[in-house]
Amino acid sequence: MNNSEKYSVVILNHHASSPDVGGGGRHYELAKHLSEMGHRVTVIASSYDNWKKKYYFSQETIVKEYDDKFRFIWLKTKPAYKNNLFRFVNYFDYMLKASKFNKFKESPNVVIASSVHPLAWVAGYKLSKKYNAKFIVEVRDLWPLSLYEDLKGIYRKAVFSFFELLEKKYYNLADNIVTTMPYAYEYMEKKYGISKTKVKYIPHGIDIDEFDKNMRKNEEELNLQLRNVLDNYFCITYTGALSKSEGLPTLVESAKHLEKFENIRIVIIGSGPEKEKLENIIEKENLKNVIMFEKQRKDLIPLILSKSNILFCGLMEREAFKYGISKNKFYDYMAAKKPIIFASSVKDSLIDKAGAGITIKPGDPVKLSDAIVFLYNNMDTIGKEYAENGRQYVEKYHTNQKIADDFMQVILS
Repeated sequence: MNNSEKYSVVILNHHASSPDVGGGGRHYELAKHLSEMGHRVTVIASSYDNWKKKYYFSQETIVKEYDDKFRFIWLKTKPAYKNNLFRFVNYFDYMLKASKFNKFKESPNVVIASSVHPLAWVAGYKLSKKYNAKFIVEVRDLWPLSLYEDLKGIYRKAVFSFFELLEKKYYNLADNIVTTMPYAYEYMEKKYGISKTKVKYIPHGIDIDEFDKNMRKNEEELNLQLRNVLDNYFCITYTGALSKSEGLPTLVESAKHLEKFENIRIVIIGSGPEKEKLENIIEKENLKNVIMFEKQRKDLIPLILSKSNILFCGLMEREAFKYGISKNKFYDYMAAKKPIIFASSVKDSLIDKAGAGITIKPGDPVKLSDAIVFLYNNMDTIGKEYAENGRQYVEKYHTNQKIADDFMQVILS
């Protein structure tokens, strides 16, 4: 493989999405940039929406052609699921259907198979053998390590052991391994003897131009109540999934220690399984300085972030986080040019590395409130410095073009 050659690349990601279904993300952007470089790219995903628990399309297969070099394929994987058992059945169906897909415009010579679940690797390897293509495993979540912490009951050990076997097998079969976790190579080396040289860290990226365009949207498009809060208060804002891993109870509980500051508000925007728990804390503690809003349109998030004062991100303690993490939220926050508070013990905090804010231990509402007050009192000095540092860092290291260039280096290696 050489720099001048044009490749036919297949990307397998069960949960990949595109703007047609209200998404986008890593593999849509990667495919778009690779196709703009002249490579032919096909993304194969499931048409079942994991969050909304419904299908995007009723047909068995849907093909969307963005241009003559970029296609997005949705496979109707079955069954629709609302629990873990049927979720795994759906994953197996994706594996079977993706591995048999053969309607390529030209034979692929590169296959990138991306977890979350490793069954995408099984399908990717089968395609790579069929077409004699380079096989790249992408690891965006350390299954089964993270899975073990989520599962309960008698099936946990069996499921864990099964996915460990897959992990070991496909790490070894891969020509290269790409990971979004900077220290995942330590886990792979220690557990499976995988050489560090085989593993390439490629974090998530952001479309800076699109972000900036959305940051300049008309403010009248915002929810009126939300706009009034952002306009009239000093806001510490969280946007995203209300999930257990985000450590949001700590953010809500920190509000108890901020009540003497009449113009400070904690703003939480999103939906998810933790919503009721957070609302219960707010009600129990009678917190008037925490305001929750439903999930907002994705294109309005940059404007919301830009109108906030401090941005919050948290992560609960998890074994998998020992190897670092790459969150899209980091890059949105840094692009918004605001100081960030990151409540996490994750190894080598990117927020510290970028000089974009303050990292504190998770689960400590008092420490969090102290960090908020510190920035509140120093917004024109250290707060401004954090904001500038974050923006410069994301422009240098985390644009989608930079991510695509990094993937090309792996393809060429």
